[in-house]
Amino acid sequence: MIDDPVLAAAPEPADAPRMTRASPQGVLALLAEPNLRRLWAAQAWSGAGEALAQIAMPLLVYSLTGSAALVGFIALVLILPRVVLAPIAGLLADRLNRRRLIILADTGRLVLVTLVPFAAEIWQIAVLAVGIALGDAVARPAELALVPSVAGPDRLVPALSLVQVTRGIIRVVIPAAGAGIIATSGPGPAFWIQSLCFIGPLFALRKLVVPSALRSTVDDRAGPGGLWQSARQEMGEGLRAVRTIPIVRGVTASEMLWQLVSGALVVTAVVYTQETLQLAARADAAFALMTTFFSGGAVLGALAASRVELRIGRPRLMAIGYLGPLFLLAALFTPPLPVIYAAWFALGFTDAWAVISFQAYLAEAVPEHLRGRVYATWGALVALAAAIFFYVMGIVTPLLGAPLTFALVGLIVGLGGPVLLWLTGALQSIRHHGPTAA
Repeated sequence: MIDDPVLAAAPEPADAPRMTRASPQGVLALLAEPNLRRLWAAQAWSGAGEALAQIAMPLLVYSLTGSAALVGFIALVLILPRVVLAPIAGLLADRLNRRRLIILADTGRLVLVTLVPFAAEIWQIAVLAVGIALGDAVARPAELALVPSVAGPDRLVPALSLVQVTRGIIRVVIPAAGAGIIATSGPGPAFWIQSLCFIGPLFALRKLVVPSALRSTVDDRAGPGGLWQSARQEMGEGLRAVRTIPIVRGVTASEMLWQLVSGALVVTAVVYTQETLQLAARADAAFALMTTFFSGGAVLGALAASRVELRIGRPRLMAIGYLGPLFLLAALFTPPLPVIYAAWFALGFTDAWAVISFQAYLAEAVPEHLRGRVYATWGALVALAAAIFFYVMGIVTPLLGAPLTFALVGLIVGLGGPVLLWLTGALQSIRHHGPTAA
């Protein structure tokens, strides 16, 4: 338990309904609710723009420079603002109107993305990339914090399932469409389409009704310096929440470890298809299919999560999800490709259950006024871990070989995730935890 009443989650009364049990709803039925539909549409549009950038930006940089090192440098530039600015971005998400904050960030990204095709030098792309990354860093915590508030406690798991389904579909459709556009017209037109994606949230959020408790809390009477005077103290509260709330601490640690899987699914998978399986001209297609099966599993897993959670309970749903990386062990035996596709599908399916479960626990464990800062700090730590582990996979995979690397990553993450939840006290806290008051 936490001694600080600001950070402590309110215990759930014995007769209180568990989340989603009082009024279970299908994922698609949520779209009939105008406010949720607006928030979902805004996140879908911005997510599509971000997914398209993941394809277009590296190819643009490589086409201009021919340097893999500069491609990696721009990738690092896109990650660092999210890490460095996490406390400030989280504070803004908690102190300002989140709807207006997202609109401002998306407007900035829209303008900057529109300028990218005109960039002729790598330094120009780097400057624009920094600005785009700043918009990402500001928008993401506000988007995450709005979902539990707009959905409400009874619809949180279905709402998170809907978000996960949408992201899975975007991961399948948008990169494929982007690759086709770039193959026929080059990377430039892809950025025009990305700019259109950032127009979508501006219209979707125009009529979003923000719950009264989430409106700007800045005290105008304090003058222009009012926000800055309390900034350091309030940013410290967000960091302290991540460090001291067991559920948040455990989920953050386990998700940082899971980035080993993210690195392996990209770096190690390329080596696996190119060198281990020696597929030659079919290697790129096999890699793409592995990614597609993983994303397809994530979509179907998210669609099933709400119903399964009602039957077996969220702790079991989360436990199954956290054991999912063990499916990577299949690669150790270099089985036929259909077996690999099935293992990747199962990994994506179970990962959706883990993501939905821990997002629900995060939303319940963190008081409303701290969610922006907690989501920002959590996201920054996970992004930092991803950057480190992508680099580690690039070193380890050639040394150990792709099959053994996959197996070790599966064992480390599949067993280490639950162990981290136990060591951080998250498992014990989950048994006694209920939704916190807004």
